[in-house]
Amino acid sequence: MEKFVSIQPKNEIIRKYIAYYYFHSCTDAKFEKSFVFYPNYKNALTVYKNAEIVLSEEGTAVSDSATKQLCVLYTTNLDKSIRVRFKGAFDKIGVVFTPLGLNHFVDKPLFQVLSERIGYFDYFGFPFEKCVTAVFEENDESEKAKLLDAFFENRLVDFNVPALEKAVSEIIKSGGLVKVAALSEKLKTNRKTLLRLFQKHLLCSVEEYKKMVRFRQAINFSQEQNGANTLTEVALFSQYYDQADFIRQFKSITKESPKKVIPSISKLGNEETYWKLE
Repeated sequence: MEKFVSIQPKNEIIRKYIAYYYFHSCTDAKFEKSFVFYPNYKNALTVYKNAEIVLSEEGTAVSDSATKQLCVLYTTNLDKSIRVRFKGAFDKIGVVFTPLGLNHFVDKPLFQVLSERIGYFDYFGFPFEKCVTAVFEENDESEKAKLLDAFFENRLVDFNVPALEKAVSEIIKSGGLVKVAALSEKLKTNRKTLLRLFQKHLLCSVEEYKKMVRFRQAINFSQEQNGANTLTEVALFSQYYDQADFIRQFKSITKESPKKVIPSISKLGNEETYWKLE
């Protein structure tokens, strides 16, 4: 049987940096399904128990493994749809960070921690392995959240980059529409400094981040309305130049038109987990 549960951190401080946890599992050895997820400014740390993971340009393949091991992945998805294929039983923990959330738990710039936007993540080492092992053994989701809260509370560092935090906030608030020149002027920070901060702490350019936010808010808006809005209303909300621009931007990310993508997305759990189920 497949099960998906999402829950917010219990700790108020941790909730500033972690939007929610999710626990996704299946006990059916014959289980086969694919999930497609899309660019998001909330990035995820995922942990698999007893699974063989294969990463490729096409996405991630997850299969059951008799070897008792943990596999930890971190995903910063800015520019494409990513498919995860499951084959066999699995047990997975997801930690979904708020924008810049992970930066509050690592004691160095993110570019020194992650070599790829999607890849294996061993930065937290054995203490994290010990924590998630206990989480996998716990059956109550509230207790699972408390165990994760305790780990991350002990990992908190003083990440203080006001210009970057304000820039990210302004981009999200504007739906990705704020001009870089206007952003630079408002923050009293030159363009080169902004670019350097985004590359250093978010592994992307300002323009990449803006495009991702605009796309994501279109997805979120359509899902929040439970599919009651038309594609034209989604395009207008996201302030794409016209319908052709809306379609072009979606295809540049998903390789498909919004007419095909948006109706196919489902919500899992109680939080903003919007995946296409195949």
